[in-house]
Amino acid sequence: MIRNAKKIAGYSLLATVSAGLLTIGMQFAMRWQVEKEIKEDLQISADVMLERASDAAQTAINVLNNLAQSPGLSCTTDHRYRYSDAARSTAWIDTIGLVDRNGNLVCTDLGQSARQTGLLPAYQVGDKAVTLSLSAGAGQFDMPSLLVVRHVANGRRLVARVPGELVRIDPVRNDLRRFRYAMLSMGSGTHWFILEPETAGGEIIDRVSVHSDVLPFEVQMSITEAAIDVVTADEREFINLLGLFFGLIMVGIGWYFGRYRPSDGDIILDALDNGEIVPYMQPIIDLDSGAITGCEVLARWLKPDGSVVPPHEFIPLAQNYRLTREVTCRIMQDSCRLLDPVVREGQVFKVALNLFSHQMIDDSIVADIEDVFKDSKLGFKNLIFEISDRVPIQEMDLAKDVISQIRALGAEIALDDVGSGHSGLYNLSSISVDILKLDKLLVDALDGGFAGPELVQGLISLAENLNIGVIAEGVETEEQVIQLRKMGVSAAQGYLFAPPLPAASFCKLMKVARKRQTASEVIPDMEEATETGAEEAA
Repeated sequence: MIRNAKKIAGYSLLATVSAGLLTIGMQFAMRWQVEKEIKEDLQISADVMLERASDAAQTAINVLNNLAQSPGLSCTTDHRYRYSDAARSTAWIDTIGLVDRNGNLVCTDLGQSARQTGLLPAYQVGDKAVTLSLSAGAGQFDMPSLLVVRHVANGRRLVARVPGELVRIDPVRNDLRRFRYAMLSMGSGTHWFILEPETAGGEIIDRVSVHSDVLPFEVQMSITEAAIDVVTADEREFINLLGLFFGLIMVGIGWYFGRYRPSDGDIILDALDNGEIVPYMQPIIDLDSGAITGCEVLARWLKPDGSVVPPHEFIPLAQNYRLTREVTCRIMQDSCRLLDPVVREGQVFKVALNLFSHQMIDDSIVADIEDVFKDSKLGFKNLIFEISDRVPIQEMDLAKDVISQIRALGAEIALDDVGSGHSGLYNLSSISVDILKLDKLLVDALDGGFAGPELVQGLISLAENLNIGVIAEGVETEEQVIQLRKMGVSAAQGYLFAPPLPAASFCKLMKVARKRQTASEVIPDMEEATETGAEEAA
């Protein structure tokens, strides 16, 4: 089972958000760049339109100025030839004519048959020498023409017609023409021509306006937002695909970094799930009768390859990853299941289980003990819960409350590792205990350590005065057994009797010891039973 699914989900979410933000950022940057380019294109297009109209009008003005230098212009054949030559000297003008004082067209370069009344307003003194105006096209859909007028003399004026079709131009690039609006006007709302968008509607995002400093021309251009969507369609699709590709890469990276790489805590949990952390049991021997009166349950990690990991290698890991409750519950459950068939109904058989110091300030351990042993043959009266003297107990008031709840069930409390810790006597004076377990260091001191026997005797006497039982740990020689019996110790455990054994081996040892034990034995021969258990442990 993947225990760090949250980590993978977090990395995947981060990857998705990163890919999304990158895609949005790229889309925004592309849109900003395209909008900038469109505005530049509109500016250039407006300048081109204005330049074309201005060039046409200025060219017509120059042509008329040159004609006006000739005196006595009229509609004679010679003058009409001059008009014709002038009109054909440029591509902008299609005809040049002469208008009288009343604004009537008298003749053109095409002849006198082109007369037209009311072409221009009647001449007024003070009128400008050069004026520009528009004339309606001949047909309904014909574009207006630009009339460039040059006063000659006595109200007579030369007029050059610049067809709108020659000036009309759409310089906007092809992909924007569907969405652009362009208008060339001569000020005061006089439109020469308008280029309508093919696709109407939409919000205008860019607008430019340019005008001539000399001539009354103004060009306005705008474009709608739909243009960006069309222009950037391919780019947006590419960016989306790129964002998707990047997102998949990021998700892959997130999976790589968040994939299940078991931590030490995960390994401990896997071992618990696989039943690899198992109880080993070391017999507790009555030194007077030689009978097995109980056992201490010790956790061992039995790996699939057959190797056994001692507790000092994995218990600190369980503590670091706060898995001590899981380990303790598993050991209690397995011990209860394995020892129930061995223990006789009503038999006094003490089972010692180790608790961690921090469990002593958490009353959940009381509920765990009740859940595991409430229906067991062992009963609470056969349980001993050991508190190590090597680790100080924090929050002593809470610990006293938890201990009192455990004792209220009928179980006993033992102070373990006495003689190796930092404050055994202080703990002894602070909490209520039923048993002292002398550490192997003190037992070894019986063989000649400085003041060893005196110190052990002092602790035993203290326990006796306090009505506290004593169990010696780490007994390895018969001489130690003899000295402990002389000092009044009646229970011990150690390699002299048996090492910590697998539960199945311990159960077999119990059966063998029970068969060999007789009422007349003081210290029965344990050698065969120990060898049998040791062989099973191997």
